[in-house]
Amino acid sequence: MRQGWLLNIALLTAVAALACFVWLTPSRDEQAKQALSTLQSAQAKRISLSRPGQPVVAVERQDAQWHITAPLQARADEFQVLRMLTILEAQPTAQLPAADLERFDLQSPAAVLTIDGVEYAFGGINTVTREQYVRRGDTVYAVALRHGAGLPANALALVRRVLLAEQEQPVTIVLPEFSLRQSDGRWTLTPAADTSQDDLQRYVDQWRHASAAQAEPYDKRAPLAEIRITLRDGAVLEFGVLQRAPHLLLWRRDNGLQYLFLEAAGRALLSKPGSPPAPASGLPPTKK
Repeated sequence: MRQGWLLNIALLTAVAALACFVWLTPSRDEQAKQALSTLQSAQAKRISLSRPGQPVVAVERQDAQWHITAPLQARADEFQVLRMLTILEAQPTAQLPAADLERFDLQSPAAVLTIDGVEYAFGGINTVTREQYVRRGDTVYAVALRHGAGLPANALALVRRVLLAEQEQPVTIVLPEFSLRQSDGRWTLTPAADTSQDDLQRYVDQWRHASAAQAEPYDKRAPLAEIRITLRDGAVLEFGVLQRAPHLLLWRRDNGLQYLFLEAAGRALLSKPGSPPAPASGLPPTKK
């Protein structure tokens, strides 16, 4: 008799678990498989991302490039922006009315992404189907986990770490111990040295394509030296050398960010063209 009761309890438990699974797992239908939005990534112009306890991150498309406008001012990494925009192309496997939001952990969303005025609230994860619940308007959708995983943790994760923008073309680079100037398409090194035009161009290209390992707001420390780059359009960029070793830390004055270059990359930027890379501490302070 006791075994019969135990069997009945086990069956009831299994039925309850199955009912819970059905309740938490939305039904799949063909209508749900349509793209979440008709807006294309290339058409998007404004994005904001809010997370509990963090400042809102705002990004805008300006002259075909993405820029972070809050909580800091900086060029945005195009790849990271595109990761956020993948939600537009998400193909949900299920959809339900946006009622009883606690069921989907959407009463307090982990993140709210707004694209051109349309909100996408990211809620809980279905551990059975490995999908995440996203609310748009009065509907909750089940979408692939990669869309939520593509949201940056904060504004710094969106910052483009390349030191110079594509349109910023140097015509002079002035460091404390040497300088390069371009005239009639040729580079001149001062003090003069037996260096080929190829070596000089390679050095300039290192600056043009220099990509930092990290970018963050300026920490207000006093610069040890100054580097100035004049661009083809006449603009002048000023960089403060905040640290030489073990890694190079440059403060770009116009955007208030400091860029950390790993040792080898930093030494290449500070070394005279055509010469072996100088020691990490080889940059003398600016002469007064």
